Formats: sequence, C-alpha cells, structure tokens
Amino acid sequence: MNRLTLLSLLLFLSELVLGQIYTADKKFDFDIKYFESRENEATQEIISLTITGRKWKHSEKQLEGIWTYFAKPTTKKKFQKQKSIGWFKVDTTGIIENEEKVWLHPPRHNQYLLTEIAPFPDFRKNLKVGESYSTVLMIGSGFGNWADKKVKATYVIKDEKQQANDTLWTIEASSQLDGEKNTCKFIFSAKRGFVLLDYSFYNGDTLTIKIND
Repeated sequence: MNRLTLLSLLLFLSELVLGQIYTADKKFDFDIKYFESRENEATQEIISLTITGRKWKHSEKQLEGIWTYFAKPTTKKKFQKQKSIGWFKVDTTGIIENEEKVWLHPPRHNQYLLTEIAPFPDFRKNLKVGESYSTVLMIGSGFGNWADKKVKATYVIKDEKQQANDTLWTIEASSQLDGEKNTCKFIFSAKRGFVLLDYSFYNGDTLTIKIND
C-alpha cells in the first residue's frame, strides 16, 4: 500500500469515527434546567436546535442554527429581576463544524444570559485525554457592560470512552471575565454532538442542558 493510498484510507476512517453531525434539517431536542440562586427560582423547560443548512447571517464561516425556546407562561415573571437581552421564542445562532473543531453559540436569550460569559461549547478533534486548549471571545454589542470585553476560556479533555456504537468525550472548561469565574462540563458525542452542558456561574446560578433522546 503506497503512502497516498494509506493517507486516503486514514482520512476515510476518521470520517467514519467522527463524521458531520450538524447537517441540514437535523433537529436536536434538549431538557434545560435553570436555577437562579438570588431569588431561589428554578425552571425546567425544553429547548430545540434546528440546523437550516444555510450560512449564518452574521458570519459566512458559520452554519445557521435556530434555537426554539418552549418557555412556560410563568417563566418571564419568575425572572423579571434578572438581566436579559430579550425574551424570544426563536433565535438564530452560529455553528462551526470542520476538520478541527465543533463549536456553537449556546442559548443566551430569556433567562440564559450568563452563558455569554461562560465557556462556549467547543470540542477539538484529534486531541487526547489530558490535553488542553484556550480561547478568547470578544463580546459583541447588546450585552450592556460586557460589550467589547474579552472572555478567556480554558478547556481540558478529561475522559474518552466507548458507549455502544458511540464515543463520548468529557471536557471541563472555565472562563474569566472581570475577575469572575464560570465553569462548564461538556459531554460531546461522535454521533450526536453536544449531549450535556453543565454550567456553574460566578453568582451561584446553575444551568444544565441535556439532550433528549
């Protein structure tokens, strides 16, 4: 077997192991739980992510996804004292999926504003357990006092395991902004993408987003 043939075979096998996940017309449903510590309020709702197959309007390098919020009628009243960039039923978002990484904007509207300053879901391919990577995210306009500030995040791959016909990676991440620390544990599936996002925010709030199979 010559070198070119071997390289082609390896690339083909890598696609079988970790192929394209966020493709057109796919829909991912999640259970989403938020706990607001100051007012001792909690919500348990559903959110979905639908992939359109188009480029995102804010970046040609990102795919378009649509977050749909199934908020209960009482939710907005519960969180009326909490900062929000707006209450929506539907919002478009950006997704990156290429040969190096899978990355997406988490839900940030309604009661989920704090995900903007936490580590974004970001899985790097071809890294081993124990390896780490870092990112710097510039916050855009519309986020009040956070606008134009940089969020620095560090990620560590903590575990990789086989489960049935799937591979699952556990990534632990933390971010810093204005001296405040936020953390998130991600579980990424080779078949289903991000299946768990488990956040702890600087103010004591928590958020868990878990795929609904």
